Amino acid sequence: MAGPKTAVVEEATTQTEEVVTEVATKVEKVVAKKTVLPTKQTLVEIRPIETKKWHGKTGPESFTRPKKLQALVDGNTTKYSTGLTQEEIEALKEEKGINYDLSDNYDTDKPHPFWDSPLSVLKLENATMFLDINQPLNYIKYKIAKASRFVANSMAEYEEGLFPDATHVIFSEMEQTEILASKVEIQNSAIIAAATLSLEKKIQIGMILGDKNLKGQSASFITVEMDKIIKKDAEEFLRYVNADAKQTAAHALILEALQKSILRKEGHRVLYMDDSLGGSVTEAAEYLCRPDNQDLKLILISKVNN
Repeated sequence: MAGPKTAVVEEATTQTEEVVTEVATKVEKVVAKKTVLPTKQTLVEIRPIETKKWHGKTGPESFTRPKKLQALVDGNTTKYSTGLTQEEIEALKEEKGINYDLSDNYDTDKPHPFWDSPLSVLKLENATMFLDINQPLNYIKYKIAKASRFVANSMAEYEEGLFPDATHVIFSEMEQTEILASKVEIQNSAIIAAATLSLEKKIQIGMILGDKNLKGQSASFITVEMDKIIKKDAEEFLRYVNADAKQTAAHALILEALQKSILRKEGHRVLYMDDSLGGSVTEAAEYLCRPDNQDLKLILISKVNN
């Protein structure tokens, strides 16, 4: 049985542990709060996404007018899409001394004192711009940009089609390096794959992706054509390298037969005489792959080779 002194020691130890835990929790909260916002100069780069315009000009020479970006009202929530979290709003007030009304409440009867004011406007230039988000107003504008459908959060997300309306992109050099490295790896894989392909497979891919009949061409000519296709879209090249061999052969056969007017198209439909083989080249290729259509396939092979 524990004596009085032992009980006192145990109670004191428990109290000490509770105090330590409480202090640690408070410290964690303070640290978390302090690390919400940048504590030193932090530059964010926003670039225009270069697309072809009627005037042919790009960057600062472009005739396209700069866009003014503000927090818009979300139709589903009827609140301003500011991009700011409550934690960030508190940090902006406590750490940066911001005293603007950053609430996201929308009132149909009167403009918001901050979100509808010139202070919140981010001007998207036709040239690369930098925001030091250690500055509170710049941080707010950066968050507006991240919440906007007109600014892609990264080139990767833009290329994936996640920001179809984007005119600008938040640029990360690290991410861009990773994208370029990935493209180089894909292109290198395509070059290695091309070197191992049979002549027949190269001719099929040349027809499908290059829209050229490479039959009868020299090995050097075909190599050059493969290189052009890989440079244009290495990923698509690899897709056909790894695709079902029968489907790829049938696809190339359909295209060659169309090229030689053995088959014809009405809209998207592929026809042999008056018989429809499918609503697209892909469907027509699938039609030729079916066991009960092999006689037609042999007829087409014979005709394209004559």
